[in-house]
This record gives sequence, C-alpha cells and structure tokens, in this order.
Amino acid sequence: MENVIRQGRMDDLERIMALIAECVRVMQEGGSDQWNESYPNREVIAKDIEQGTLYVFEDDGTPAGIIVLDENEAEEYQSIDWVQKEGRHLVMHRLAVHPEIQGKGIARRLLAFAEDQAAREGYSSIRMDTYAKNDRALSLYLRLGYEVRGEVRFPGRIANFPVMEKLLKSAES
Repeated sequence: MENVIRQGRMDDLERIMALIAECVRVMQEGGSDQWNESYPNREVIAKDIEQGTLYVFEDDGTPAGIIVLDENEAEEYQSIDWVQKEGRHLVMHRLAVHPEIQGKGIARRLLAFAEDQAAREGYSSIRMDTYAKNDRALSLYLRLGYEVRGEVRFPGRIANFPVMEKLLKSAES
C-alpha cells in the first residue's frame, strides 16, 4: 500500500468533493452541523488547490484525506489571547479523512506533515479551530500538544469553535 502526502491538483477535485460529501453525511448523522452542503464547497476547495495550500493524503492513488495550510486567520481570531504573538503563524483548515478509513493514523500523519512544513518554513506556531461537538478531533489535537486559547462563534452553527495553538521550534534553532 503506497501512501504519500502531496499538493492537491485540479484533477483531484471530484474525488475530494466526494470525500467531503461523505464526511458531511457522517457528521450530520452524528448530530454535528460543523460542515454542510454549502461549506466546504467546490469553490472553496478549488481555490485552495489553485493557491497551492491544499494537501492530499493519497492512499493507493486515491485521496483519502486532506488538509489546508495557509496564513489566513478568521477575523474572529482577533479576540484570541495567543501565547505566540511574534513571528509568522501557519493556519490549518479543512482537515478531513474519509470516514471508511478513519482511525488509521491518517489525520495524525497530516498533522505531522503540517508541523514539519511549518518548522521548515520558520513559522512560530500553528493555529486552528475545530467544532466543540467534534470530540474525536478535539481529543486528537490535545493529545498532540495543541492547547485551547479561547473560543469563537461562526454564523449558522449551533456550537462554539475552540481555537487552538501549538508552539513550534523552527528548523534553524
């Protein structure tokens, strides 16, 4: 079985959207309104691919997971009391693993990839948010050293979004 993490390509778009649709279905069946038919949508994902910020975990030639890494912080992040105020901060978005293969360490590998890339590129921290109802994701992030810095609300969602930060040591230090 060949696994690789690589930059997303436009020819991945249909398979990524199918992966997201399956994640949305499972989330909604579990009572979570974190994602829906309008987010993340085809335009959002296509823009991520065009900007070179979407990475694919490929399992035997098929996208099995995705993560988006950029410097775009939600406006709501301005209210957060970050520990790392200096330097550049990599922001993680839209981490997803196909429900049929969750629990096999793919999310953990995507997060390790993000942290390695951030350290190599001299970022001082990684910032992200997740849905308060997403217990599995929250538990994973906490186990991997991400710390909750506060909570934000996004329109149309029932629960809050804990905002998390992980401090990094750059590759040069």
